[in-house]
Amino acid sequence: MRNRKQEETLQFFTGFVFSLVLTSSAFTTGQIRLTGRGSTQCSGRVEVFYIYSWGTVCDDEWDITDANVVCRQLGCGPAISAVVGSALFGQGVGKIWLDDVRCSGNENSLTSCAHKGYGRHDCGHGEDAGVICSVNLPKPSISTGSAKVTWGQQVSITCSIAASPLSGTFILRQTSGSFRVTQYSVSSSAKFNIDKVTLDHDGEFQCQYETMMSSQTFTSPFSNSVRLRVSLKRPNISLTSPNAGLVWGPGGAEVTKGYGLSFTCSIDPRYPQGDFSLIFSNSNITETRPAVKHSASFNFPAAEFEHQGSYSCVYEVTMATQRFSSDEAEPISLIIKSSSLLLVSSVSSGILLLVLLVSLAVCLGCRRKLCSKRPIPSDQNQMTVQQLNTGDLENDCNDYENIDAFHSVKKLEMDEESTSDDDYEEAEPHLRQIIVGVKNYASSEQTFEEDEESTDEDVYVNVDATWKNNVVQAKKCVNEYQ
Repeated sequence: MRNRKQEETLQFFTGFVFSLVLTSSAFTTGQIRLTGRGSTQCSGRVEVFYIYSWGTVCDDEWDITDANVVCRQLGCGPAISAVVGSALFGQGVGKIWLDDVRCSGNENSLTSCAHKGYGRHDCGHGEDAGVICSVNLPKPSISTGSAKVTWGQQVSITCSIAASPLSGTFILRQTSGSFRVTQYSVSSSAKFNIDKVTLDHDGEFQCQYETMMSSQTFTSPFSNSVRLRVSLKRPNISLTSPNAGLVWGPGGAEVTKGYGLSFTCSIDPRYPQGDFSLIFSNSNITETRPAVKHSASFNFPAAEFEHQGSYSCVYEVTMATQRFSSDEAEPISLIIKSSSLLLVSSVSSGILLLVLLVSLAVCLGCRRKLCSKRPIPSDQNQMTVQQLNTGDLENDCNDYENIDAFHSVKKLEMDEESTSDDDYEEAEPHLRQIIVGVKNYASSEQTFEEDEESTDEDVYVNVDATWKNNVVQAKKCVNEYQ
């Protein structure tokens, strides 16, 4: 019987000791905590752990210096208030471990401060002491999906803080300007969405975090900043030709030389007032015009070959002291082509030149035939023929240069009646044409000597205008024949 009671007593003692070991492993003597109604990590009723139980602290001699030691021991910011009495956080139960606490402010723990000793006091729980510490909130971080966004697009900016059991409010603000938005969050981050970005959103943004504890507002430092760049949408560019000289080909827009053309630049009508610049790839010079109803036209009265190249548009807006520029519009390649009239004129000129060359060749052929087949003169002209035959006259026309052409032709006229038709028939057709030309030339030689150029036109007055340019060449051929 006695052995059974001894066993039960041993089991009870073993369990009690085991529970003390477990308790001591979770809490140590001198450890403190903040608890009570409305308490937080850094505000509440002060309690101390001693001999395996928690007990309160009496507010006798309790001040801000003592509260600062508690806040530092808990890892909070400097003390805001040393709470006297239990009205704010409620009354505790159980032991009152400390009374008349006097800290110098340099202690690392509350139990290191001077006091009456554990469990020695003359207080009730209506005098339980408390503290309100400031919160050393970590600096938030900020991020955005894209540092560069286009006017009118949506952008998201995220603010976050180190993990904390506290709920609070994130603040997103623009470092320059009046932009400021807030968002309450029970987590450690908040996401801000800007549905339609405008030029006002261009700039740097920062985050801040605020939380309430014991009717006190605690604010974190500002986060690092992120730069949000807002750009304009690229404008549109179009090309028209009022005179219907425009044709779209695989290489771009083809405009006939001499026809008018016009480039038109346009932009989203929601954009603020700005200027359009027409950019020409073949020149560093750009032409700028203010937008009228969000568009501008650049006119060219007559297309020339120097206008050929690539054209694009840029839209610019000035706000305060900042100027915003869009990306270049999709370029248009302009090709200037020759007109059909000019082509026909070029072909006609080529044909005329070919005819003149053929005419000259025929004339030179006549000259050679006349030199080799010179007509035999009549009996009355034997003396002249003998004179002509002085020297070697068989095949060289140059030997006739010193003969008086007018005299020779006169003799031909005198012998015309005695010359039979058979004589002309024996000559080749080209020879007969040249003889007639020589006679006409001889009859007007006196006038030719006075004014060579006018003589040419008088002699050949019936010749078509297209052959007048070849008169000089024909005249040389005739002179050599004489």
